[in-house]
Amino acid sequence: MADNANRERSLLRFANDCEDAAAGLHRFRDALPRNATRITGVVGELFGISSALRQIHTGEGTRSYGPSFYRIDNDLQLVFRSLQCTVDDIFDMFARAHERPEQTVWEDMSHQHERVEKFGLLERLEWYREFLDAQFDILEGRQIADPDDLRDSITDLLEAQQKARRRASRQSMPVPEIDYSGASTPRPRPRRISRPTMPPRINTPSTPTVVSDMSWDHGWNQTARPYAPEPPVPPLMFPPTPGSPMSPLSPVFSNFTSSSSQTASSHTSYSTPDPYAPSALVHWADDIFDGQHPNTQYRQDYQLSDRATCYGQADPYALDHLSRDGFRKVLELPFDERKLWVQLYWRPNDFRARLLIMSQNSSGVQQHCCQPLTALKIIRRGSTLQLCQASKDSGRYKLWARLNFMLHERMVLFYSTFIAMKHQDKRGIPHPSLADDFELETDEGEKVFFAGQMQHDDMLHALRVFRDRGSGVVRLEVSALRGPRKHVPIWTAFVTKYADAGDPDWCQWEGNGIVSLAAVKPAPPYVFVSRFQPPKHGRNWILPFTTDEGG
Repeated sequence: MADNANRERSLLRFANDCEDAAAGLHRFRDALPRNATRITGVVGELFGISSALRQIHTGEGTRSYGPSFYRIDNDLQLVFRSLQCTVDDIFDMFARAHERPEQTVWEDMSHQHERVEKFGLLERLEWYREFLDAQFDILEGRQIADPDDLRDSITDLLEAQQKARRRASRQSMPVPEIDYSGASTPRPRPRRISRPTMPPRINTPSTPTVVSDMSWDHGWNQTARPYAPEPPVPPLMFPPTPGSPMSPLSPVFSNFTSSSSQTASSHTSYSTPDPYAPSALVHWADDIFDGQHPNTQYRQDYQLSDRATCYGQADPYALDHLSRDGFRKVLELPFDERKLWVQLYWRPNDFRARLLIMSQNSSGVQQHCCQPLTALKIIRRGSTLQLCQASKDSGRYKLWARLNFMLHERMVLFYSTFIAMKHQDKRGIPHPSLADDFELETDEGEKVFFAGQMQHDDMLHALRVFRDRGSGVVRLEVSALRGPRKHVPIWTAFVTKYADAGDPDWCQWEGNGIVSLAAVKPAPPYVFVSRFQPPKHGRNWILPFTTDEGG
């Protein structure tokens, strides 16, 4: 079991490392136009390797593939050892780029690969991807030619990498020692903090219940809370973005009668009657970044080059305060080649939520900035999410932090998790300017091209289908139809490959307002409410529209 756990961690860790390396090289491509074509190929191969690793990871725990992993264990270890060296070379190049020109460090790495080790970067990445694809074919039991040639090539590459490192060690050059057990190799950036072994999962006591529109969580917003102190004014200030109008929904919902709205609640309650949550609770957000989502890059002309940055005031006691006050980390995400980390924290007894950003200052010293989620508003600009504080006096927003994403699915999952946790906080939103209104939907971002009404048990929900202009991603999102949380996502599902391919079988009309979604099977949608499951019929997820016209 320990070997399986190490292998699972390694698969996801290497997938994340490849994506981080691709994100950094994206900036190199803009700075090195002479090498842009080759760097574009390298970025594509890194994402291909990440996708192959995640595909293998998905099969790890299944009954179909799990028992067959012994067939590929040795080959996976071979790939891991060589891939570790290659990814380390890329990250070391990023670190040197802070002191030397991009062209210089790129040529230095190319010289090391092509002249010293005799294997170019693009060539070795193609081998990794093809070899990993072959491993998944073996898991599936396909009759394929034995990948001896690829295995021999990667073995020769690894020997050349190890020989180069031994030579560098004899010359007293600082070369990181490689750990193949799944722990991160030391690098000049904040290290990933290994998640401790989690206790057995038990359901957080927040079962969705049905209450009236008048009484729904009314006490959460009854008392205005003291507004969080504002940090020093950052370099960027911009006026508030007006909320996205709900006009796309109006034609769809205009024929609903008052009697229909009285038969069911139009929202889902996230509250819990039990303030004394057991210490072993596991938050629903722990399942969100599971590595199984698609990975769709933004178009090159849409991707911004801005670095992830925090403008907040550093608090050296932030971690101590989080621990002292009973907060628990539920997720963490790296940005900017792991130079900046975002962590979300949650307190079980009152669902208070905090966001912690770990970064390094100009002297290389790690610093922490922390804010309640209820004191921040997200505004999307291109491939970035701007985390802003609101000024009560001027009505303007002050930029507290900026996060730049390479993949739209990651932006969606982070945004949805942030918004859901923010509105599940029992203290409520302290200022109207911090309210949220479908912030991913912008003139150049997501656009609603379908909206309809569904009924799940006694709850009325709104279904929206979004297409993102910057990436082409198509997704479903369900939220409460009415009430103070009508803009808070309950669940989302990515269906891009089915919508773009025009697959007629990915959804099916079942009659009586029911549409089944074969596309979302077997992976469930991403759910942002504890103990909530989207409606199902048999093995398929379904969309129970209130009218045949909606389906």
